[in-house]
Amino acid sequence: MEPLPISLSDATGVPYYRQIVDQIAELIRSGQLPPANRLPSVRDLSRELLISLITVRRAYADLEAAGLILRRQGQGTFVADDVETTSRRRALQEAGTVLAEAMARARQLGLSGSALRKTVEALLTGEGDNDAG
Repeated sequence: MEPLPISLSDATGVPYYRQIVDQIAELIRSGQLPPANRLPSVRDLSRELLISLITVRRAYADLEAAGLILRRQGQGTFVADDVETTSRRRALQEAGTVLAEAMARARQLGLSGSALRKTVEALLTGEGDNDAG
């Protein structure tokens, strides 16, 4: 099995497990790690990166919770088959949360529904007219 292109840095201040999660997630989302691709075992990855088993276990647990990988008892750890669907669903959830917060703030500022609709429409069409109102 070819080593994963992961590099860890003390200089970032980001915990190693988070660096692993972020880098593997990017490899999966970019297609460099395709669905059903087998990942290194926890032991192999910890040996490769010269870090503890606990750190890799935590990273894999986070990736599994995010729906990006799955563990099959006795077979190994694999990239999930439905990564695109899972990633899209999570992106839509996050976008919904951000939009809801922005709408609430816009209403606090006294903007009406029609002004918000015009602003959102302008942003969606790329006109960038933030003076709708």
